[in-house]
Amino acid sequence: MLNHIGQRLLLIVVALVMTLGSGHPGWAQKAKAESFARQDQTMEYHFMLDEGALTEKGMEKFLAEKIIAPLKPICDIEPLAKPKNGIYVDSRNRVLDSNKIILRVREGLITTKARALAPEVLLDLEKCSAKKYEVDYLGQPEYSISSDIKFKKEEFDVSPSKWTITDLLGFMGKQCPALLEQLRPVVKDGDGIEIPGVALMYGADVTLKHPLAGKAKGAGLAVWFFPPTNKALVELSFGGYVRDRAELDPLYAEIGKFLKEKGLLKAAQVSKTEQYFRAYIGQ
Repeated sequence: MLNHIGQRLLLIVVALVMTLGSGHPGWAQKAKAESFARQDQTMEYHFMLDEGALTEKGMEKFLAEKIIAPLKPICDIEPLAKPKNGIYVDSRNRVLDSNKIILRVREGLITTKARALAPEVLLDLEKCSAKKYEVDYLGQPEYSISSDIKFKKEEFDVSPSKWTITDLLGFMGKQCPALLEQLRPVVKDGDGIEIPGVALMYGADVTLKHPLAGKAKGAGLAVWFFPPTNKALVELSFGGYVRDRAELDPLYAEIGKFLKEKGLLKAAQVSKTEQYFRAYIGQ
């Protein structure tokens, strides 16, 4: 009798292992849809604008004539701040992307992001310095979970010539070991993952003037270049909280309609991250 019970328990354990998978337990930690529905969680709304023949050298004149002036009826745009460098890392065959993971390096900030069209397929990232659940709208909603590692310049020099992927993973392991352990099934020891290029990122604060903009937060204009290529992008965006969605969704629709009518909206609405990889590795 006891042997029979023991055999049944063993079968149950085997079935559970087969159901959950044999990979790293952190990798099986999936997000829940309700995490994105909390009233204090954030949403971001994005519009890719037509960058035409924009170059960094002719940026001031182009933006004044082709972007700032046409947008004047709906927003005021502040002067661009000094540019910052931005790097995304992945392999040539986009192994991180195929696992719905984004890894970004900026001055003082390493961001790991899980992003997909459905929340339940996302890896629920461990919290490091900060963690955020967010819904991004760029033509259609995408769910993302970001975990940030904040650091001082003297702790990790993000100049491209000063670090390797091995250095990056080692630093992440020291600063937030739980997160790196989650990523290990994909990044492994970093073999094949590379730094495709360094984007030059300009940004400006934006004040929306639409009657529905009262609940909008953090509106901005992003202007990115991807040297040494001739690629560039211009993005208008704003954010807000889930609790204010009843006002934010109509605002998104109204701004989108305006941009389309004025010929400012780019036909292909592709995220900044994806445009970075298309510029540097062609996919």
